[in-house]
Amino acid sequence: MERYGLFPPEEVYTTAPVTTEDYRRLLLTRIREIENVTVECADEKGGYNVSFTLSPFEEENGAYIVKCIKEIYNRYRNLCERLNDVAVVQQDKLEFQAELEAEPGCDATALLARIYATILRYLSGAAHICTEEERLTSGLSPEEWLEGSEDGTRIVTADRKYTEYGLYKELRELDGIRAFSICYLMKDGKPLGGFSEGHGLEIPKDKDELKVRIRCGRTEVPVDMERFKNRLRTLYYTQRRIDRKNAAGKGYGWDSPEGTYRHIFTQTPVAGDFPLCYRLTESREKSTSFEAYLKLYDRVIQKGLHEVRNLPQALSIEEKDLKSPSAGSLLRLKSLYLDFLDRLYGVESHPKWLSEFGNYGETPDETLQRRMAFLRRAACLTKNRPQARDITDVRFGDNVPTVKEWFCLLLGTDGNEDRTVGNVLPGYNLRFIDEEQGEQWSLEAESALIDERMLDADKVELIDTGKAEDDDRRDDYTRLRQDLPIFNENKISGDLFRNGTRLDSYRIVDAGRGYYMLVFRNRERDGWTNLGRDMDKDKLNTLAIVLRRFLWRVNRECETLYVFEPVLMDENRPFELDLVLPAWTYRFHSKRFREMCGKLLRSIVPAHLTYNIYWLGQQQMLEFEKCYRGLMMAIENKEMYKYKAVLYRTMCDLFKKVRQEERTKKDDTD
Repeated sequence: MERYGLFPPEEVYTTAPVTTEDYRRLLLTRIREIENVTVECADEKGGYNVSFTLSPFEEENGAYIVKCIKEIYNRYRNLCERLNDVAVVQQDKLEFQAELEAEPGCDATALLARIYATILRYLSGAAHICTEEERLTSGLSPEEWLEGSEDGTRIVTADRKYTEYGLYKELRELDGIRAFSICYLMKDGKPLGGFSEGHGLEIPKDKDELKVRIRCGRTEVPVDMERFKNRLRTLYYTQRRIDRKNAAGKGYGWDSPEGTYRHIFTQTPVAGDFPLCYRLTESREKSTSFEAYLKLYDRVIQKGLHEVRNLPQALSIEEKDLKSPSAGSLLRLKSLYLDFLDRLYGVESHPKWLSEFGNYGETPDETLQRRMAFLRRAACLTKNRPQARDITDVRFGDNVPTVKEWFCLLLGTDGNEDRTVGNVLPGYNLRFIDEEQGEQWSLEAESALIDERMLDADKVELIDTGKAEDDDRRDDYTRLRQDLPIFNENKISGDLFRNGTRLDSYRIVDAGRGYYMLVFRNRERDGWTNLGRDMDKDKLNTLAIVLRRFLWRVNRECETLYVFEPVLMDENRPFELDLVLPAWTYRFHSKRFREMCGKLLRSIVPAHLTYNIYWLGQQQMLEFEKCYRGLMMAIENKEMYKYKAVLYRTMCDLFKKVRQEERTKKDDTD
């Protein structure tokens, strides 16, 4: 069903951890070495404290468990939240004293191990992990069963008072016990009646420490202490492994709608169903009007069956099905189906305002591919919308907040943080000269060199996209480098970079003496720019198309979103985000597009968070990305505090400068 965008219950109804109880359940199901865990809000600034009790068999592994808790918490951490402290709780250990009579033939060592395992489980107060059998008998719907669950695991916290009577009742139900004559848990030499404050259990290491006597009749039965300890350890971990195996929500056999398969694709001519008295035959040279009508009916049925046969491809959101030979004629049907999935999941995979800017020449097929890529992640995006970056993982790649993944999938940009958008143009050996005043004169000089008389209507031609491109096998970048002189200067103006994505910005001009020029009309300032000249007019026509295609790709490569959480460095800025975007691409340079991006971000950023949006120039983005990557790599390293402080201060100064430039530009406009 996932092929058609219909996700199973454990992907739709589960939720990311939000409350302290959610985090507690998450840790209990992920770490089997802990007996119990408590998660508390440390302050009003998004900080959490975690305290846990270790399994009696893991008391030497406290540091390792602390590391595991930090890793798991940060893997599921929400935006603007952080882990302040993780501590091991050392519980008071109780001594078990008992005299009991066992059933004849009972293995005393195995019985003693079961008794201690039961006491350990009772004292721990750990939540109960429900099994598949419990789900089947619960009568709950998938939506109710999975409420509050992260991965399909249902955990029930026992709501009971931990008393001496409650423990005694569970011990009496163990197989092999006939009766107790003495049964106490002792603290400081005195029997303890209630265990609600949390206690551990002292496990005897030898016979001298064992205070339990097991009789069979009047005979005391000896206990093998070495076998007892091994058996107890096995029982303890076996039960916990069973719990976690049963916790695998994807193993649940959720009921799915079932249908009956009927083979409908074998069709025989309808004429064969008529009695012989109609004298219908296919061998007649000239069909009667009735026979012609029946053949038309057969053709309509065949066409309908063909459409039904292709229906799985039409409804699929897998990329491979869009590339199937039959998919071309089903684009409209697929688009309608994607609209249905949008309404089903309450998302919008193709906002109308995106089409206003052409999406860099995106074809109908590419639009569907982008929408399908978004909808394949719809359940995960909706579930994990508040999720933040894992700050314990120094890798970049896809280790990004869900807000960024949502934004980039919707806009069709690459959200992978292994690349830096500020280095895209330098990677092509191009220097961006958008608003560098020192080089503005050179751009104006280029325009002055084009005589206005050259631009007379009878000497100017538009670019013809209908002409077939030649079979040149060079990639676009190499071809432009070698054939357009302007690229030999290793620089590109912001005007050309942005508006060169529009074909109506180019013209072919007759320069006389058999030469033609490819010129670009500057839209952000007056004048024209000469891109190159050649005696072959068709070659220049092709180069304009190649240049536009190259700029489409590079503009898209330069678009991304960075989500930074100031509270990771400054506790005085809780529940606040800094959202950083590039300002130099065709779409992101538009005021209208920026407004719509702002509305989009407001809709996907969790409602309790405030944010600042910064639109950075290319050089500013290089500086920001250097600081951002350095901070993310050092954020959990306490020894690099001074280095992190310098990076954060540099980033804040950059943001202040951007704000000042925005105010200055606004004042100049007014």
